Amino acid sequence: MIPFVPNPLALLIAQLSLMVPVLLAIDPYTPLVFFVMGLVNAVAVGKLRVIQFLKILVPLSTVSLSLFFMNLLFPAQGVNGLARGWAVFLRSFSLISLSTAYITMVSPYDVIRALMQNWRLPYRIGYALFAGWNTIPLIRRDIELIQKAQDIRSGGQKSKKIPLSRLPVTLLSGIILHGERLSLSMAARGLDRCKKRSFVVLVPWKRSDTVYDILIILTAALWWILLIHFHVFTFELG
Repeated sequence: MIPFVPNPLALLIAQLSLMVPVLLAIDPYTPLVFFVMGLVNAVAVGKLRVIQFLKILVPLSTVSLSLFFMNLLFPAQGVNGLARGWAVFLRSFSLISLSTAYITMVSPYDVIRALMQNWRLPYRIGYALFAGWNTIPLIRRDIELIQKAQDIRSGGQKSKKIPLSRLPVTLLSGIILHGERLSLSMAARGLDRCKKRSFVVLVPWKRSDTVYDILIILTAALWWILLIHFHVFTFELG
């Protein structure tokens, strides 16, 4: 049996359908329900890379903790600070977890390809996103080159780290040069004139993706209705 590998956009729709009820809730139960659903979905369908997921989630969870202590220590008049802080913590933690899970489940390149192939994202924007993503690793390389150049200028002796205040100008000049080369390369390939391009890597939208999204949306809607019916769900957008 061929394993189900969902389209990155199908995973995006699924995660968003789980995040909407959490975004609108201020009770402690709704975030827990959809957090568990999202985690099961990520492990079973998205083949979640747990170690990478935790490496990103743990630092980001400090935002949720700060919101908890803000509400606990500085509650509004007539509001139970502990209950309010716990609900806000769970909501923000669930939203961060669901977002982080999606980031670790998909490849950025596949997301961009899927947007161009399935949602008609203009090629100019898609390839610009490719170029921008590829530029990120170059920044670290440029910082190392700048440091080596500084060592050479200091007579071969290992100099102190360059202050962060001096890095932006040097880095910006390198990024501008890299951007000019990319724009010339993209213009030479006719990206501004081409209406239909072929792809080496295809990321098609399959019927199974549609079925998967329908099942996730229906399941999320059913749980949301149950939470509202039993007066567990409390609406608050702020």
